[in-house]
Amino acid sequence: MTTEDQAAPEISENEAWYDAEIAPALAELARRCEERGMSFIANVEYQPGERGGTYTLAEDAGIDMRMVYICCQTAPNVDSYISNVRRMCKDKGIDISSSWYLTH
Repeated sequence: MTTEDQAAPEISENEAWYDAEIAPALAELARRCEERGMSFIANVEYQPGERGGTYTLAEDAGIDMRMVYICCQTAPNVDSYISNVRRMCKDKGIDISSSWYLTH
């Protein structure tokens, strides 16, 4: 198949608006937060099942922010979410022994 045979995915009006108007503003906010060592997570659904986001995690970001970030990256796949949370806990030395879901 040639490049000409591959149709570029169509971008919805909302996605184009998000890309032009919202994403740059979120990137600027994320940059400002990052300069102060703050985490920033923005996830926008511009139409059902279609999302965009801007994320920056501080090195010392708490587990709650890391879990939100993982959710943004893995939704709607719950198995992937749980697997990634488990991996993050292991990497950070967080005890998961009291969680049935994370230990099975």
